[in-house]
Amino acid sequence: MRHPLRVLALACALTLTPACASLELGATRIENPLAAAQTIDQRAYALLHVYAAILEEATDIVADPATPLAFKQALGQAERVATPAADTLHVAVTAYVRARADFDVASGASQPTIQRSATALSIAARRLNEAVAEAQAPIAELEGLIRAHRG
Repeated sequence: MRHPLRVLALACALTLTPACASLELGATRIENPLAAAQTIDQRAYALLHVYAAILEEATDIVADPATPLAFKQALGQAERVATPAADTLHVAVTAYVRARADFDVASGASQPTIQRSATALSIAARRLNEAVAEAQAPIAELEGLIRAHRG
């Protein structure tokens, strides 16, 4: 897969139609689809979608020869911080979705099986919450640079 972030962005867009409804693509500002998310996995997918959209716009800005070199460097630095946070978030949401599916399957099983899957789901949810919290600031910084460029 040559462009995993683009694939992730498409998957998020298709999965989070309600959250994406608050994103004004043709407008001069980007609304935060996190406000429309109701569950932790929706919040994670919305944040990943925001990151992918911002990264796409940053790519266009960097490709523009009229963009000052200092601004391009600032975007590059912000992207270098945001990308690992987004990657960690992607891993955490994948683990959460798997743990949630395992819990749903185990709901008709024995009590020890239910307890193990509930514990795994609880750990995955905690880690996902941490990953969302850690990814929000670097992604917001990158978004702030994009907004500053637009004026």
